[in-house]
Amino acid sequence: KKASMKKLITLTALLFSLTPFTPLLAQAPAGFTAGYIVTADGSRLEGFIKENFKGKASFVFQQTGGKKITYGGNAVNEVNVGGVAYISYANDFFKVVTAGSRASLLQKVSDATGKVIYNGNEAAGISSGTEGRINDLFIKTNGQSGLTLVSKDNLNTVAVNLFGDCASLMDSAKAGQLQFTELEMIISRYNSCK
Repeated sequence: KKASMKKLITLTALLFSLTPFTPLLAQAPAGFTAGYIVTADGSRLEGFIKENFKGKASFVFQQTGGKKITYGGNAVNEVNVGGVAYISYANDFFKVVTAGSRASLLQKVSDATGKVIYNGNEAAGISSGTEGRINDLFIKTNGQSGLTLVSKDNLNTVAVNLFGDCASLMDSAKAGQLQFTELEMIISRYNSCK
């Protein structure tokens, strides 16, 4: 019994000595949340993010043990903060509310109008931003290069213009029957439309 207990203790000690203590090193700095970014060149970087979308239309990113770098929307395609995905478009950030194979629903979370555009830690210019206000909703379809602002007042018109390849939605939109409160469901219907 003593020999097997010594082997177990030795084996356990060996395993602990071989296991790096990365969880201790990978603890998020104060005010930061674990996440990743996809840079404008398509590189995915894991690290910690302190978002300031609403205030400065930017965020601070730090890889484990690395220096803190400020990014604006011009330098990244996607940011994921604690499991919540954001995309950037025209220097603004948009929370992904619903994503699908044909269309996505996005919520504007920044207003980059007049804000400094960053390239890493260096200022690169002044942003003209995007239309709409913070919390406004936008639809992005795969066949569209930009985003379309959608509101209670224009939903049926937007649906007629964007969802022409989905007969059931087109019929409802032309009849003025689509409801803004059902926007997430409308996007899901469009994504599953054949």
